[in-house]
Amino acid sequence: MIKANYSSLCSSSSSTKKGALSMLLLTYVLLLLWRAASNPFPINTPLTRTQMEDLFRAYAPYLYLHPDEEYLPSSVDWFFSNGALLYKKGEESRPVRIEPGGTNLPKGGDPAGLYWLDLPADKGGRDRVSQGHIASAEAYVHFKPGVENGMFTDIQVWMFYPFNGHTSAKIWFIKRVSLGRAGEHVSDWEHVTLRVRNVDGVLDKVYFSQHGGGKWVDASLLQFESGNRFAWYSSRNGHAGNNETGLYLQGPGYGFGIRNDWARSNKVVDTGARFVVVASEGEAEAVAEPPWLSYESKWGPTKKYGTIVEVRRVRKFLLGKLKKLLDKLVKVIDEVYGTNGPAGPKVKNNWNGNEA
Repeated sequence: MIKANYSSLCSSSSSTKKGALSMLLLTYVLLLLWRAASNPFPINTPLTRTQMEDLFRAYAPYLYLHPDEEYLPSSVDWFFSNGALLYKKGEESRPVRIEPGGTNLPKGGDPAGLYWLDLPADKGGRDRVSQGHIASAEAYVHFKPGVENGMFTDIQVWMFYPFNGHTSAKIWFIKRVSLGRAGEHVSDWEHVTLRVRNVDGVLDKVYFSQHGGGKWVDASLLQFESGNRFAWYSSRNGHAGNNETGLYLQGPGYGFGIRNDWARSNKVVDTGARFVVVASEGEAEAVAEPPWLSYESKWGPTKKYGTIVEVRRVRKFLLGKLKKLLDKLVKVIDEVYGTNGPAGPKVKNNWNGNEA
């Protein structure tokens, strides 16, 4: 049967053959287009380390601190070499100086919370180190496959701050109310994630970490300068990231909340000029990770103050409904800033997973 049909086809006219082939080709193309639309195939062409580093240099953000920022970033090694201490539960009177690179830091999990880091013990040292050292600041870069169908590569850019400053609030017509030590904690890790397309290296969007979460911003909404590099704004004292300047209130709303202030200043870190690749996933050649990256205990102690007590110092100067509004912020502050010392980059969920 197959042979007979084949003979019949061969005896047909040339025009008929061309018409049949054209119809067959058209049907095949339409089938491919239908399959692509209904079930697209992922483009999975992982980038090499060299390509990823080149892309980071091309897009590396400029980190802008607020003009009134008191607590600047530093390198991790500057923090260690200037008196940062390692504490262990039950041995609080015998803290240990941290060696360069964090070679003497404990490795692995610490579910019991046995270890934590802290500023130097003397007041002068604490004050000096908490202010950071912007000249030493460097970006810690982590390359990893993007989670969206294998079509992207994520470039995480982490910045370290020795100290997170106190927060302030806006309460209706009162633009700024200092809340004492509320929000303060030792060590602060913030980051942005650049998501680039594997197929052509185009920057698709950027994730800005913020207290209690963060946000994705399409590349078209970034403030570009020096070619394809963009501005990364750090909020005053709290260091939450944003793609633009301005004020955002975090809290119940109705004209009151925790202030997040972003503004441009001459306090700026060029992340492309000073960076270290600390991890790269999915490559045959592994990155030599710094010892401190495997430290999974807390980068700061449990806070040594009560948020309610700090807020009460301000509350007594307010009238009527303003007192109640301020009381509502206490829960928000503890949810946003937490009570325990912060975790390092590798412990955070977005190190391996997608940005929340």
